[in-house]
Amino acid sequence: MQRFLVVGATGDQGYCQAAALAAAGHTVLGAGRQPDPAKLPNGVKPVALDLLAPATLPAVLGQVDTVFLNLPSASFNDPGAILQGFQNFLHAAEQSTVRRIVFNASLYVGDRPVGHVAHDVRHGIIRDLLASPVPATAVCPVIFMENMLRGWALPALRERQLLSYPHGEDLPVSWISLDDVARIMIALADDPDAIDRRYVVGGPEALRGAETAAALSRAWGREIRFESLPVAEFARRMGALFGGGERAAEERIAEDLRAIYTWYNTQRPSPFTVDMSQFRQRHALPLLRVEDWARLHPVFPPTTPEVTDEQ
Repeated sequence: MQRFLVVGATGDQGYCQAAALAAAGHTVLGAGRQPDPAKLPNGVKPVALDLLAPATLPAVLGQVDTVFLNLPSASFNDPGAILQGFQNFLHAAEQSTVRRIVFNASLYVGDRPVGHVAHDVRHGIIRDLLASPVPATAVCPVIFMENMLRGWALPALRERQLLSYPHGEDLPVSWISLDDVARIMIALADDPDAIDRRYVVGGPEALRGAETAAALSRAWGREIRFESLPVAEFARRMGALFGGGERAAEERIAEDLRAIYTWYNTQRPSPFTVDMSQFRQRHALPLLRVEDWARLHPVFPPTTPEVTDEQ
């Protein structure tokens, strides 16, 4: 059993990691600026940590062996603050007794900059992390199944039985669940061959839009259709959703997402298509298919049979 720190444990990604670690019997600290035990899984100890306040780092890092690092998205937050917080963390980790860092990039990251803020900030973080003397691994999930349950996709599913997403109709997508990302990070944290490596990870299948909708239909017992949402419309909606009512922020978010999703849809080979066969040969992890994941996350109320006089 090891001592783990999960940075970002109250977010949906970090929460799954902390829960999986605690379930495996590890000692787990869940870090946040103002940690709330109610927002952490059972068995996870809240600790106060602010990456932009370097003085808070040494005492916390001195309590753990391994860190699972989750950072805010540079699409929706100040890239300069994210990079400064990371550098503060890395410097403190290098002065500590931490033996391993596993970074969840939260998105596809390639081996070179591509000119988009969200990607390139992560690329720089991974470059510096893997060059550090602290053994480290970067995990880059291509796209989360849980995105289909978020505010930009769930209303259309519930109200119109429509999977509306900015993927081209012929784009194969290796959707991956947050729980599987957590299991992958745990497996790599103990793998000596994973040190100083970047892993792009996805689920066990690559589905086009109509195939994803068909998998959801089978799981939920409703006919789900797929709509290839225009990237510009998706970007506009996301800007409005995350811009906080500030026009400049809305435009910045929309422009970054428009550029990156255009790139996702036109790049060949597709960043959203991942072959996990070699990874699974080394790590015998069961990975959820979209249909199996959807059965665990129903979005429609269960139907009850109609009662008649004859019954």
